[in-house]
Order: sequence, then structure tokens, then C-alpha cells
Amino acid sequence: MISVVMPSYNSAEFIEQAIESVRAQTYPHFELLVCDDGSTDATIEIVERLARQDDRIRLLRNNSRNISRNCNVGLFQAKYPWIARLDADDVMVPARLELQIRAAEQDPSVVLWGGFARLVDRAGKPLRTLRTGPTTAAEFEETRLAGSMFVIQGPTVMFRRDIALEIGGYDPFFNSAEDLELLHRMTARGQARVLPTILTDYRVHGGSITSGKAAHQIRLIRYIEARNRAILAGRPMRTPEEFMGALDSAPDFIRFLEWIDGKARQNYRNASVHHAEKRVSQAALCLTLALLCNPFFSVPRMSKRLGRAAGRRSRVALRGVARKFLDVTHIGHHGGPAL
Repeated sequence: MISVVMPSYNSAEFIEQAIESVRAQTYPHFELLVCDDGSTDATIEIVERLARQDDRIRLLRNNSRNISRNCNVGLFQAKYPWIARLDADDVMVPARLELQIRAAEQDPSVVLWGGFARLVDRAGKPLRTLRTGPTTAAEFEETRLAGSMFVIQGPTVMFRRDIALEIGGYDPFFNSAEDLELLHRMTARGQARVLPTILTDYRVHGGSITSGKAAHQIRLIRYIEARNRAILAGRPMRTPEEFMGALDSAPDFIRFLEWIDGKARQNYRNASVHHAEKRVSQAALCLTLALLCNPFFSVPRMSKRLGRAAGRRSRVALRGVARKFLDVTHIGHHGGPAL
């Protein structure tokens, strides 16, 4: 059985669709814990109305102003052995929980399951698919032994509650990278794996992030990577506070490069948001700034996305040619005017 943990804050625009996607699951043995962090819009009224219709839904009202602490409330209050995460603006595909619990039953060595995520815009229109994370035991071991990052999309994960509790749950220090940090601590207890299929529609919308937040996320990820390598080498690792302090005391030139990199990541991410929201001029401006700030970060990502888009257009064109060929040969076979 599964406890779905859904953090929310002023999520009235999308939360009903998110909750209904959970209620529509082909696997019915779940509870849904909506962990609200002090919403001031209609979020509470929507959740309470849906909870009256379905006793599997519970509303947990918090005021922590911290995503990690908010999710930990759901983790501590959950009744079932598996925790599935979904954000209040995302949507589960109908078979997600069934696919994940069946996979868990077949391979008990895996402590965290994920899957592919489909990026969608505010209206739910598909943008592209995120295919990240190890799909086999061999891929998991290769990534772990290299000390590299496991990147599994947060709104697709399902993990063992007992292990998450044993290691202390989400760490509030790692806000904005809390899901990745918990994932890496859990892999000390077992494997992480992704199912090679889309499990969640991951919505891209909203406002811009700041360069400070982008740079802070990169610092947190750098710490996780350094901790992975230290564990593999059997070396002691500095605390997160010590690690961040060392970065703060770096020479001014290094800190300037870090700031520039943060600006590049900020603008690249904001370009994606503006593009999804059909704000073409803002998207073009942010992409230009990202390229100017750090072409070594921006160009490979842009080239990869353009390559995928070109590949999709080629496949569509080839299918069109194939259909025309089949139509022509079909007409010719039946005595019509074959070309």
C-alpha cells in the first residue's frame, strides 16, 4: 500500500487536477496526504471539498515555510510502507502507482523507484520528455561507483518509508535540492531504479527564479557529489555548513565565475518557462543572456534540445511519406491510378 505525499502552497489553480489524477489511479490501495504550508488562496477549500468525497484524502495544515519540513510532516503521518511524491501542480498517469508497486514486489533490493516525466505547459500541452536515471541494476552500479549524481525526477519517485525515517527524512538544509539529497542518502541502503515509461506530467509554469537560487542549487549539488566521492574513498566529509563556508571564502574571481554560472542557469531555466508560457520575446532574451554568461553550459543543452526537435520533425515527415506511399500502392493494387 502507498501513501502519496503532496506538498502545496497557494496551489488552487492546479491542485484539483493533481488530486483527481491520484483518485483515478488503477491501483486503489493508497492514501493521499496533502501537506499545505499556509496557503492563502482557495487551496484549502478545494482539498476539504475533495476530502469529503473521498476518505482516502487527508489534509495536513502546516506553517513551516519550508518544503523539506512540510514534506516531512507527510512522511511522519503516513500509514503505509511506500511513499509516492507528487507536487500539487503535476499529474500522475493512471497506471503510475500500479506500475511502481508491481516493480517493487518483483525486486525488493530497490528502495526507490522513479520513472520518466513528461514536461507540459500550463494548459497541459506536452513539451518534451525527461528520461533520466538508471533503468537497470548495472546502470545504477556504474553511476554509484563513479560517484556521479543520480538524477531521478522528483514528481515520479516512490520510496520506502521505513528507510527514509531511519535516515531522518528530508534535510531542511537542502531546500531546492531536497529530493536529490534524500535519494543519495537512501542509495546507501539499496538500489534506485527508474521505469522506462512516463509516470508523471511535470508542469512548467510560473515566475522566474533568481540567479541566487540557481547558484545555491548548484552549490548543494556540488556538496552531494563531493560527499558521494568521499564515501567511496572512505574519507571523512565536511559538514554542509563547512563546505558552503569554504566556497564563500574562495577568491573573488572564483566567486565571480560562480555568480556568472548562476546567471546562465537562471536565464536558461527562465527561457524554458517563458517559452512554455508563450512569452516569445522574454524567452529569446533569457536564452541570449544564458549563452552570453556561460556558453559551455547553455550551448550543449540547446543543441541537444534542437536535435530532439529535428528528430521529431524527421520522424513525422517520414511517417507522412510512408502513409502516402501505402495509400498510392493500395490504390494501384485495386486498379486505381497508381503513380
